[in-house]
Amino acid sequence: MTPLLLLAALAAPPDLVGPWRAALALEGGSLPFMMIMDTSGGELRGRLCNANSCDAFSAIMLQGDSVTFEMADYAAVIRATWSGDSLVGNYSNVGNRGPRVIPFHAARGSWAAAPTPAGLDGTWDAVFVSGGRTSPRVLVFQDANNGMQGTIVSSTGDYGVFSGHGTADSFALAHFDGSFVYLVTGSLDGDTLRGAFHAGLRTRTPFTAVRSTGKPHLREPTSLTQADTTAPFAFSFPEASGGLVSSSDPRFRDKVVLVDIFGTWCPTCHGAAPVLVQLWNDYHERGLEVVGLAYEVSGDTAIDGALVRRYREKFAIPFPLLLAGVNLVEETAATLPQLRGFTSYPTSVFIGRDGRVRRVYAGFHGPVTGAMHDRQVREYRNILERLLEE
Repeated sequence: MTPLLLLAALAAPPDLVGPWRAALALEGGSLPFMMIMDTSGGELRGRLCNANSCDAFSAIMLQGDSVTFEMADYAAVIRATWSGDSLVGNYSNVGNRGPRVIPFHAARGSWAAAPTPAGLDGTWDAVFVSGGRTSPRVLVFQDANNGMQGTIVSSTGDYGVFSGHGTADSFALAHFDGSFVYLVTGSLDGDTLRGAFHAGLRTRTPFTAVRSTGKPHLREPTSLTQADTTAPFAFSFPEASGGLVSSSDPRFRDKVVLVDIFGTWCPTCHGAAPVLVQLWNDYHERGLEVVGLAYEVSGDTAIDGALVRRYREKFAIPFPLLLAGVNLVEETAATLPQLRGFTSYPTSVFIGRDGRVRRVYAGFHGPVTGAMHDRQVREYRNILERLLEE
């Protein structure tokens, strides 16, 4: 090979097309997921996948043997060095206390699929223990065409689609979507399932679970956050695109208002956004207004504003989105003193034509929860129908 041809070969971008079995190295174990790359219009594109649920990378950038996979929705990236059939590097995203960094590696190929063991298949009522306090969860395991998958459901929503593998009496399932980093592991001890839920690099929460009897195990989302109804619900924050928006503005006068307390960092909020847009489309002409209060990660107006504008464009949101603060529960509660027991992003606050709170719905159950999702959307419509008729 001539020196010129050798230089061209060394400068050529790596061939990343095809499936890659990727993983994040948590202290509690390896969190596996898939990356699938292809070319479209001569441009390299890729998807991050948990089972059949995939999200496109916003960009893939190549420079020599370095590759950057961008997830702009969450101000997150995977930066890796490419060598033959392997990628090694780190995942990082914006955090309240600075960037969160987790080791990453990937190799060509796909993770082997394994069916859900019969002893684990189905629904389990779990109790998570953290700091001496307990909280209920529901674990759902099922078989899919690409192996074992499931989800975790709390009183305020689901954790997305998990995928992984199991043996006769143990399992490991993972969920990574660019923002949430979750791994759940466990094994059967007689009729009891014992395990741990890992979130991020280090957080570990132990749990025990028994097979669901069908009796209610989770708390009702409408029972978690209460509101002061003696006075109209008040808010006043700057819009992401500029200008102050307040509850006293003429646009909200004598209207039914749905306040969405959300964050762009929150995939559950991304799941709820299309539902809110559809509700605005269906009921706006009858007197519904919707407003989003964004509680973001960085606290930097420039960073947070850009993320909120991207979120608005992604879902074609027609209603105002306001920069309300940072995503710490205590600080969010401080900016909305008429709410008591605020606990979840997203939270939906339903306000009647008199300006007073009529219902607070903590959290959102996504489509993966099936009947729970359908019930929540149906309840939202029923609440709005009643308020609009007043």
